[in-house]
Amino acid sequence: MSWARIAAIFLRIVQQFRRDRRTLALMFTVPVLVTLLVGYVVRSSEASLSVAVVDETSASTSSFSAGAELLTALDQAGSVRAEGLPRSEAQQRLDDGDVQGIVYLNYAAQAGTAVPKLEVELVLEGTNPQDSGAIVRAVQRGLLQVAVTGLGVRLGLPELSPQELVTTQVSYVYGGPEFDFVDYEAPALIGFFAFFFVFLLTAVSFLRERSGGTLERLMAAPIRRSEVVLGYMLGFGFFALMQSLAILMAAVLILRIHYEGHLLLVFLVAGIITVGSVNLGIFLSTFARNELQVIQFVPVVLVPQGLLSGVIWSVDSLPGWLQVISHCLPLTYAIDALRNTMIKGQGLADSGVFTNVLVMVGFAAFFVLLASGTVRQQVD
Repeated sequence: MSWARIAAIFLRIVQQFRRDRRTLALMFTVPVLVTLLVGYVVRSSEASLSVAVVDETSASTSSFSAGAELLTALDQAGSVRAEGLPRSEAQQRLDDGDVQGIVYLNYAAQAGTAVPKLEVELVLEGTNPQDSGAIVRAVQRGLLQVAVTGLGVRLGLPELSPQELVTTQVSYVYGGPEFDFVDYEAPALIGFFAFFFVFLLTAVSFLRERSGGTLERLMAAPIRRSEVVLGYMLGFGFFALMQSLAILMAAVLILRIHYEGHLLLVFLVAGIITVGSVNLGIFLSTFARNELQVIQFVPVVLVPQGLLSGVIWSVDSLPGWLQVISHCLPLTYAIDALRNTMIKGQGLADSGVFTNVLVMVGFAAFFVLLASGTVRQQVD
């Protein structure tokens, strides 16, 4: 073993990195920035679970208020925010997404006994099964506290069990009890992986087109610049769409995720984000001289979108200034459109899908302009 040769190889690598100052800077700055971003998001994100309590027990002759007792119990637990609202306002708040559940309370007479039974109907928004499970557990604990320490004692019936005093029915606006975390995350993963892999495919492939001299050979051929631009976009875009289709089919056929909307609309949304990713890859590949520098764009371009666009944490739970950044990222609108389609069953005529698709088309058009200018500069 020759330590002199090993030292020579070591010094050669050090010299390469020292000459490539951009790579050297990214090696130290980007990991630190990403680490700080993740830490700040984790520490600053707040649970945004809210329920409305609709107390319709006022007709009871008892002075006991089940609604007020449940609000107190939920407030003491602190896992969800609860607010007493009338029925119409609570339903509107649920439709708007301001609350994730409604608890309806009423008394019902039991046959053969004068003991009233508290009927509870829990209506869940249902798109996020983890949120739904947390709300169900919180409400059940609150009702148990009401039944044991409040309802039974104040009615003078401490010998009755909570099951004899309270009956609960749970229903879902979207999803259902069979809806799991994979079903909720599938739309986000479809959008993110399509964006991620398409970006890498395009950036690396176009870099090879440049470094291999293909663009120079095209310049010598009798072909227009606009044809070069369109040809590259269609070529990369075709394989990118096939990649997105493969991701979608794997999620549906192999993972067997539950979905409500039309898969054709899902593919349309994935196709739009793919077009934007293709052109973003073409544009950014201009600033890279080798594959290593292309990979360095991953933490700069893709990691913030994975953290802030709703893949892991919901956008509503982020701090205010991070929500502003989130709404400047195309993947945020893609994931929102995919979730509205696959979980809520909305169509293109619904504002929750149409608005997001419109913004995505704007992003895609902007990236097309950037990529067009890049290719023309390479061809000139």
